[in-house]
Amino acid sequence: MTKVKNINGTSRFPAHSGYNSWLEYWEKQTGQKATECGAINCKSNEQLFGAHVIKVNSSDKKYYITPLCPKCNKRTDNFNVDTELVPVPSNL
Repeated sequence: MTKVKNINGTSRFPAHSGYNSWLEYWEKQTGQKATECGAINCKSNEQLFGAHVIKVNSSDKKYYITPLCPKCNKRTDNFNVDTELVPVPSNL
């Protein structure tokens, strides 16, 4: 379980080269199929997004991708996820 926060304004970033979406990028990097929202206490299986998040209370300022539903992708608070966080390539 990791505490994260959504990053605003990242929809302008196209999916990483060779991928159709950030969700596909997450799936290929983890070898997992995203079937539900990664937010604890949600677990919606609505259309999922490869959401850009940062770790809360970490000196690590990297961006990460994790699967979130539309509602959780719009959250402005800090929340916990139980899915793997995949680092966004540094060339963005």
